Amino acid sequence: MNSGRSWNAPRAPMLIAGRAALVVLGATFVVACAPDAVRSNQATGFNAYLKQLPSSCKRLQIGSQDLTEQIMMNDMGNNNYNYFVDVTSRLYYNRISEASYRQALVGFFGAGTGNDAAFDCIFRTLPPNRPNAP
Repeated sequence: MNSGRSWNAPRAPMLIAGRAALVVLGATFVVACAPDAVRSNQATGFNAYLKQLPSSCKRLQIGSQDLTEQIMMNDMGNNNYNYFVDVTSRLYYNRISEASYRQALVGFFGAGTGNDAAFDCIFRTLPPNRPNAP
C-alpha cells in the first residue's frame, strides 16, 4: 500500500502557508498594540515630559524601583522601565486616569514609602493641555 510517497508530503505546503499566515497575523497584532512610547519617535511632547521627571521629581521611587536613573539612561532594555514608560504614556495621552495609573504601577512595582511623593510629582508636572495621541 505504500506508493513510495511520504504521508506528510501533501500537507507540507499547507503547513508552510499556515505558519506564514500566523507570522503575518502576529506581526500585525504586535505593531497595532505597541505602546505609543515605543511606536512613535515623533512623541516629542511625551519624550520631553519623561526626560524632565528626574530633575523635577529628584528621586522617583515607586515600590522597589528607583526609576530616576532608568529615565536618565532611557533604559529600554529593562522590562520594568518599559512598563513604566508604557503606562506613563497612557497617562500622558489621557488614556487612563491618575487613579488607574497609580493602581497599575503599584500593582507592578509594589507599595513603598516613596510612592506618594513620586505620584504627586508625576501628576503635578503633567502639562495641562496635553494631547490625546502622539
